[in-house]
This record gives sequence, structure tokens and C-alpha cells, in this order.
Amino acid sequence: MEIHLVAKDELEAQGIRWMIESHLSGIRLILWETIEQFEPSIEKQQPPFVILDMDGWRAENEHFGESLRQKGIRWLGISSERIFQTAYRALRFRAEDVLFRPFSPTDVIKHIQQLRYQLRNAPSYFTNKILEEADSFAIHYPDLFLTERAHESPIAMAAFLTPHSMTLPLVYDELQRYPFTGRNQIFALSDFILSVQEPKEADVFKEEYQAFLARWKERMDEPLAIVIKTASSDDSIKTTYKQTRRLTRQVFFEGYDIILAENEGMSPREMDPFLTPLEQRQWIEMLEKRDTKAIRDWVEQEFLTYEKPYPDPEIVRIRLTSVLAQVRRHMKSYELQSASLEAVYHEVFQQIVHLPVIYQIINELLLFIDRLLLQDHGSLKEGPRTLVEKARELIESNYWDAQWNLAACAETLRINKSTLSRRFAAESGQTFRDTLHQVRLREAKRLLKETDLSLEEVARLAGYTHQTYFNAKFKQFESNTPSAYRSGL
Repeated sequence: MEIHLVAKDELEAQGIRWMIESHLSGIRLILWETIEQFEPSIEKQQPPFVILDMDGWRAENEHFGESLRQKGIRWLGISSERIFQTAYRALRFRAEDVLFRPFSPTDVIKHIQQLRYQLRNAPSYFTNKILEEADSFAIHYPDLFLTERAHESPIAMAAFLTPHSMTLPLVYDELQRYPFTGRNQIFALSDFILSVQEPKEADVFKEEYQAFLARWKERMDEPLAIVIKTASSDDSIKTTYKQTRRLTRQVFFEGYDIILAENEGMSPREMDPFLTPLEQRQWIEMLEKRDTKAIRDWVEQEFLTYEKPYPDPEIVRIRLTSVLAQVRRHMKSYELQSASLEAVYHEVFQQIVHLPVIYQIINELLLFIDRLLLQDHGSLKEGPRTLVEKARELIESNYWDAQWNLAACAETLRINKSTLSRRFAAESGQTFRDTLHQVRLREAKRLLKETDLSLEEVARLAGYTHQTYFNAKFKQFESNTPSAYRSGL
């Protein structure tokens, strides 16, 4: 296997060479000092994998990025600059990942191993016995990517996605063994497994996929989403595949353990990936005022209320990094750059780039902002406020964190937990725990009323780890179930 390395630092280049050759066999590493020296080689042949030092990327190299993207060249970025421009460029030109110095050798080795696994297994897929049979249903890989061949009979495609690519071989094996009715073929791709089926009855094959999902959930502790696209009579196999791939973007917004079925293709909604000057000013004010409620409302309204047609997930990720840039500016203004906060900041950046579902990203982002603002201005506002008022303020700031409780509040207030519990009940007329549940359920009711989020997502965003516990508390305090509350609106 041939790997091209573009590295401006000769010492680092030799270190990467030693790291790869000492861990992997059969690798030929070709070194380049600059992008300008490497670029002509792309026109002559397409390298299977490129490791690229992004610090040497200048504005005039944008056409090089377009060549990487258009030719589908797999590449891994390395950089010393944890800035928005680096993330934006990696997303725009479809990098596998960006590793920031100092990076772990295992991260580089992992990416190479995954790529080599895919390349080594590709021939076995092409020689699948199904494809060797003289079957009128036979579909080949080129039909998905190159030809414009139409199928003689109606077909449906189903994409099987998991949040971790290493689980895809398990999905492939399970699909190979599953007793589907009718003729079908299975294709292993880099980011999902594709099943192409000739459905005799639409309801029957959808029920089979539902049964497969139920069986998967019983056997595997790993999320799975199935996206189904039924081809129209005029569509080629390639067109149907493109539409199926486009529909897989919905998983970013709707999550896993679901089946998404569409008969009509929809173009992604246009949106500006960057904050407007007015939005930037709004963020500056919210951060300076420590208005965690306004921040949470803004983020949830902006990122958790998308409706079909959804925007491109990569554009949403870029917009999220624009928000994180405002938080970064606030950190610098108030000199909030401790080692622990820096580590969390960079972790959130990576989560924005890589987490597969948007609500997971939002949870991590809000958790970081709340932690930052609490450390920013101290645990409490100044002024002659009662203990109950101080505790209520902390409840409003932390209710969404399922791990936050009376002990955490007492620690912040520097008071004994038992003393806080007793004084809170005496001064407010209700227990700390009941007050916390009321705040959480108030937020849950707002989400039930204003969004179409699933009950599980509503529970998580309101601060409940388990939906069953959330349902029980909702009924206890509201004399109604969450489902009945939503349907009665």
C-alpha cells in the first residue's frame, strides 16, 4: 500500500515514517516537502491515502483541495493550529480527520488500518457469488457509481448506518445471514452497508427491515439506523443510490434505532454556515451576562428545531464551530485558558466535527458553556440574596445535567448537604429534589410543546437519563403522561 506524506518538518516526517513502518508491514511511504511539489502527482495517478500537513496550506492552494475532493482521494490532516479555518477546510474538502499536535501515534495507525481493511476486503465483495450468477437481478458496484443503467424491475435500497465504522462488518455479516424474502444484494461501503432489494410488496419488505432492526437491538449493544429509498421507474440505479446516500443525512438530525423511509428526494435546505454580525453581538452579550437560559434557548431553537428538508449536516457543523468561536473569544477576553478548560474546549471541537447525531453535540456544547461561565464569574452572583435564591439560580443553570444533584449544589455553595436540604425546605416550603424536578419538567413541557423531538430526546435534554424514570416523574407532577400532554396541546 502506498501512502503520500506532505510534511514541512523533515524531522517529523522521519518520525511518522518510523511510526508507520514499525507498526505496519507492506507500506510504502513517499515524502513530499510542499503541497506544490505533491500536487502534480495527483494528475498522473490517484494515491490511495495522503497524510497532509495543513499548516502549509495557503489561499492559493484551494484548487488543490478541490482536486482532493473531486477525485475522492482519502486524506488525513495534521496541524498545530486549532482554529476555525483549519476545521472548515477539513470539512469542505472531506478529510478523514484532523489530528492536532501533539497527536498519538495510535490515531495515525488506526486510520491506516481501517483503510487497508477496506481495500483488502473490497475484492471479496466484487467476487460475491450473487454477482457471479447469471441473474437478471445482478447489480454491480459500477452500477452504483459509474453507469446509468436502469433496472428491469422496481428496486428499493436500504442503507444501514452505525455511529462507529468498526461495527459495519458486523452489520454486513448479519445481513448476509438474514432470511430476506425475494432477491437482494448487499454492498459494503465506507460509511454504511447498502442492501438492494426487489420488493414484491412494499409493506412486506419494510416489515422485514423492522424485524431486522428488532433482532439487531436484541443481539447487539450498538445503535443502528435504516434509511430506505424506493426507486421510481425512471431512475437509474446510480440515481437511486445518490438519493439514498443523500437521505442518510437525516440520521444526523433524527438519531439512531429508527427506520427512515422516503419515496421522494428532497434537496437540502440552504443556510448560512456563519453567524451574522447581529448574532455575534447577541452571543457576546449572552456570554458577558452569563445568561445560560438565553444561551440554551438560542442553541435549542437554532439547532434542535430543523424540519424537512434538512440542511447539509456539514454546513450545520460549520455553524456550530462559528458558535464555538464566540465562546473561544470570550475565553480569551476573560483569560479563561486553564489547562482543564483548554482540554474540554478542544474535546468539544472534536465532538462537533465527529459526533454522528446533532443532539449529542448540543448536549456537549451546552455542558461546556455552563461549566465555563460558572468558572468565569465564580459560583454565585454578588448581592444580598437568600440561600434559596442562590440554590434556585444553580438549579436553573444545571438542571439539564442528569448527574447534577443536591450534593453538587451544596459543594458549589460551600455548605453541608444536610444543612442545604433542611434550610431549603424550611425557607421555600418544598424540597430541593422536588424543585429540581419541577424545573426539569418545565423544560420538558416546553420541548414537548415547541419541538417534535422523541420522548427519549426530550427526557435527555431535560436532565433525565432514562425515559421510564422521566415518564414516572412527569405523571407524578403533571398527572399526565408526556405523550398525552403533547397530544392534548
